[in-house]
Amino acid sequence: MNNNDQVTKSAHRHHGHIHTHGCSSDGCGCSSQTAEKETACCCSHKPLVLDPQETVFIQALAQQGCLPVSRYILSSSSEKEVRFEMLAPVYMNDPSDGIEIVKEKGAALKGLKEKGLISLDYDLRLTDYDYKPYTEAALFAYFKDTVEEGKKRPGFLGDTAEIELGAITLTDAGKRIAEQLT
Repeated sequence: MNNNDQVTKSAHRHHGHIHTHGCSSDGCGCSSQTAEKETACCCSHKPLVLDPQETVFIQALAQQGCLPVSRYILSSSSEKEVRFEMLAPVYMNDPSDGIEIVKEKGAALKGLKEKGLISLDYDLRLTDYDYKPYTEAALFAYFKDTVEEGKKRPGFLGDTAEIELGAITLTDAGKRIAEQLT
């Protein structure tokens, strides 16, 4: 910290990840807002650590404003209350992205969401984005084929493969972190 009276806003690289600071000894200059309420601090008065993939997402969101996302749902046509989230969040750079790449990116997005830096909204679609890379992705085709195979087994709960399309956006706390990274 520069002074105990000042809030220091800085970001630095350390062992392949980034620490960001925004707190001072006389109070915190940051907060995180969710739909429910405002929480005291996005960083819990500890340096916020971002791994390289999380940093890439924060920077991309800062530049583009929002990114597409999807999730795979297994549901039942006979029992409406049967719905299972099978894979989420799904972010793809290419429709041929495999499960390992999708899981790695998904883990980074979950980490950012847990840190209060992003919002994953499956009820909000991007109006200027063609979701075909998601709906026609090899991974989603594999998921649909797996559900079709499962339907042949007695007692298999789900019979419908669904994809929910949405958007990723920065929260106010995420915007502050993005500013620190520039």
